[in-house]
Amino acid sequence: MCFTKLLYKTLRFNTKKLKLGKKTINVLIADSFFKQMLGLMHRKSLGKDQGMLFIFGRSSKYGIWMLNMEFSIDILWLDSNLKIIDTLENAKPCNSLIRCKTYYPKFSSKYVLEVSSGFIKNNNITSSTKIGLI
Repeated sequence: MCFTKLLYKTLRFNTKKLKLGKKTINVLIADSFFKQMLGLMHRKSLGKDQGMLFIFGRSSKYGIWMLNMEFSIDILWLDSNLKIIDTLENAKPCNSLIRCKTYYPKFSSKYVLEVSSGFIKNNNITSSTKIGLI
């Protein structure tokens, strides 16, 4: 955990606003290997209008691993045009390296958006929901 705290102090996460349909949220931008590796690890919570947007250099089937997470999340995989290509609701955290599931999308994505568990359902997010950075 000391390494995690050091990384949080060292890394600077930029923030942006992301519009999902009629809903606007603030997202932390994970656009480097270390930011993506750290993700939401060891954070206590994520606000209902907050998220983390992972930006990758190319499209692929990026898996999300919930090791050392402290709360459940919803995951949205987005293509290069910010179109939703797959979702997962209520992904559970794990604390065991051996039994920690990695969640993969059905199709390749360029972006992954992590939001609080219940966000997809509570905001009626579907594959046709328009998404854009503000």
